[in-house]
Parts: sequence; structure tokens; C-alpha cells
Amino acid sequence: MAWPTTSRHERGYGTAHDRMRKRVLIEEPLCRTCLAKSPPRYTPSTIADHIKPKAEGGSDERDNYAGSCKPCHDEKTDAESAKARGITLRRQIRIGADGWPIEE
Repeated sequence: MAWPTTSRHERGYGTAHDRMRKRVLIEEPLCRTCLAKSPPRYTPSTIADHIKPKAEGGSDERDNYAGSCKPCHDEKTDAESAKARGITLRRQIRIGADGWPIEE
């Protein structure tokens, strides 16, 4: 994987983003995506994620942020990256310790 040639500040993730991240994690201490699952999961938010990515015109306004855990953020980011490349990802099926698929 090639590292970006621009800094996080040049990509718009400077001091204002750091303040927004702090706000989002205070207001949404639990991952929004995990809470929406059935049954809900209670996973701490560690990332202030843009709902609509900045690369697709998303804003830095509070209503375009959601608290997210790293696994949910990574899954969303992978799907967005694949979409940008014109690839359709198939959803991975997770297998539990009993050998049966885990429903999400």
C-alpha cells in the first residue's frame, strides 16, 4: 500500500477535525453502526467517521459525522474504496466458535 503524498492537515484533518473528533466521541460514545444491528452491540466509538466521505463531497459539519468503532470504520472504508474503483465487494460471512455462521 502506498502512503498518501499529502499530510493529514493538507487533506483537511487538522486542528478543526481534532476538535470535531473529540466532540463526536463525547456525544456518541458507542458505535452508531453496532447500535443499529439486531441485536444491538455496545462497542465503544474510537473514530469520528464522515458519513459521506470528503472525497465524495462530504462536509466537515457535525451532521456528517458518526461515532464508529475501528472494525465498522474499516469495513465502510473498504466498501467506499472498492466503489471508487468500480469493484463490488461480497460481504464476508463470519463463523462462530460453534462452526455456524454469525448473523449480523
